[in-house]
Amino acid sequence: MSATPRSSVFTFESTVHSCQVLRRLDEQRRSDVLCDVTVLVEGHSFRAHRSVLASCGDYFALRISSLSQHGAVITLPAEVSAAGFEPLLKFAYTSKLLFDKDSVLEIRNAASTLGFRDLDEACFDFLLPRFFSNDTDSVPVPRKTCSVIFTVTSRGILNKV
Repeated sequence: MSATPRSSVFTFESTVHSCQVLRRLDEQRRSDVLCDVTVLVEGHSFRAHRSVLASCGDYFALRISSLSQHGAVITLPAEVSAAGFEPLLKFAYTSKLLFDKDSVLEIRNAASTLGFRDLDEACFDFLLPRFFSNDTDSVPVPRKTCSVIFTVTSRGILNKV
């Protein structure tokens, strides 16, 4: 009996595939293509894909797993504002969180309430003092070090390195 020659197994890993998938999912969301859930917050409705939301936040993973019908509606808790949720939804589809001094607290609150993964609480605690360090009416924020490195673009956008 002759031995069958073994073939080698190789792996190719694309460095752009995941970015392209997210980009296409975001295009689908903005065009309301294949969206299967509506998120309601403060009278605003946002169309999305259940799988994307469930992948990004613990709140959605729990709520969506109990939904069976296509086109389900999820109403967010009162402590989540539309101004806090919309940037998180965009983050879920783009990996980019756009915020400014006026919105960072609402986004942080929404991220915490919804259990958004990949948004480290320590980094919000790292960034908040930089926004509010000179404000006399700001709420004190504990100072911590951030384990993620950020850069600021010429347009003032914070990018994770």
